[in-house]
Amino acid sequence: MGAPTPPEVAEFVHHVNAGEYEASTLALIAAWQRNACPFYKGLIQLAGAFQHWEGGNAFWAEDLFASAYNLLAPYAPTHAGLDVAKLLTDIAECNRIAREARKAGAPGSEPSPMPRLQLVPALG
Repeated sequence: MGAPTPPEVAEFVHHVNAGEYEASTLALIAAWQRNACPFYKGLIQLAGAFQHWEGGNAFWAEDLFASAYNLLAPYAPTHAGLDVAKLLTDIAECNRIAREARKAGAPGSEPSPMPRLQLVPALG
C-alpha cells in the first residue's frame, strides 16, 4: 500500500499503457518543470525509450532505458503510486533487449511488448 497517486502520474500511466508516449510525456512536463523531480524525469525518459524502441531506434532506446533506470532506482519499491521495483525489473530487460539489437545492428523492427506500468493501491 502506498500514498495516493498524483493525477499527473495516473494520466502518464494511462497514456503509456495505451502506447501514447507523446501524450504521456505531456502529462508530466508541467509537474517536472515545477520541481525538477528526478522521478518525473525518469518517467519522461522511459516514455522516450518506448517511443524510440517502437520506432525502430535501438540505440536511443537503450540509452534512454538506462537513464530512466538510474533516475527511478532511488524511488523503489514504490513511489507516487507506481510499483517502481517491478518497473525497474522490466526496464532492465528492455535495456538488455535494446542493447542486443543495437550490437547486432538490428533496428529493433520486432519490438518486444512494452511492460505495462502498475499502480499500487493507496492507503485508506
